[in-house]
Amino acid sequence: MNEAVPLARPSVTDAERSAVQRVLSGTQLTGGPERQRFEAGLCAQSGRKHAISTSSGTSALELCLWALGIRAGDKVLVTAFGFPAAANLVAARGAIPVAIDVDKSSWLMDFGLAAAAVDDQTKAIVTIDQLGAVTRGSDIEALEKDTGLPVISDAACGFGGSDQDGRAAGQAGRLATFSFHPRKIITTGEGGAVVCDDAELATRLVQLRNHGQKGGGQFASIGTNARLDECSCAIGNAQLARLQAMLMERRMLVAGYHQRLAALVRKGLSYQVLPEGAVHANQCFSVLLPEGCSRSGVMAALADQGIESGPATYAFPEIEIHEGLRPAPNAQALHQRSLALPLYVGMRSAELDRVAEALKGALA
Repeated sequence: MNEAVPLARPSVTDAERSAVQRVLSGTQLTGGPERQRFEAGLCAQSGRKHAISTSSGTSALELCLWALGIRAGDKVLVTAFGFPAAANLVAARGAIPVAIDVDKSSWLMDFGLAAAAVDDQTKAIVTIDQLGAVTRGSDIEALEKDTGLPVISDAACGFGGSDQDGRAAGQAGRLATFSFHPRKIITTGEGGAVVCDDAELATRLVQLRNHGQKGGGQFASIGTNARLDECSCAIGNAQLARLQAMLMERRMLVAGYHQRLAALVRKGLSYQVLPEGAVHANQCFSVLLPEGCSRSGVMAALADQGIESGPATYAFPEIEIHEGLRPAPNAQALHQRSLALPLYVGMRSAELDRVAEALKGALA
């Protein structure tokens, strides 16, 4: 019987195992040289001056909202299509998430709608790099300038990609965040980071992730424990060293999918489309099913063939806990029809063949 094809699988090699063993052979399991090296590597990758590693991508976003002073009653604009961490965290602070619809082609925030939604209660904006597509940095900066509001760029899925102007994921916005969950481009197990150019904000974030301490026994404010341990940072360093090779392999796999699914495109299957010059990080490979097609039926047919699939991501107004958010028609249409297919480093051509043939059968 054919082995199951998972939706995603982390790429872990002897380099990562050796890195962890190196840490365990020493005496410092947190706050040591691996973290310093990892944060320096994140600065180099994102083109930012400061990087603050955190225990997860969610904690990175939480610290950003905290550092910017978001409080109960404030409004925060959030891209309506994506993993709902940002909307959840805004609501958890007693603030009001405002869903901003996405562009039909790129599946990224519609900046015209964002600018029109700003009012006196709006205190911040969160953009989301969708599935590996990077939100254009100049659009983020123009929105900040026009509205006077800080933008948090949730670049969790964009790490390793760049916009149409060649700017790396995380390079724009007052703050930008990354996630290193096992489904992301690089992983530390769990883990995340905030990057920025503002030294004062960076200091505030460092304090917040360490119970508000500004020094040994000196507590500047209420904070939390959002530190990333040395073993995780060591894994991250090994992953950063392999980043370009992993990105290249993902590009090759996606090209293989496009070749195999060309006949289905002629029958209504489509993809996320980026502007010329943009480089997709390919954190996830997703398709948009033809109109009228049952995604649940397609997923069930793939599962019968031992192939895991799932929703590409979520439209916040379609999620029960956020169903009171204003409508976002494009995001909601994507919520119903977008499908994530298996993609991971180490995936074989035979597995691409299986997925493509199973999808053709399901749509037939």
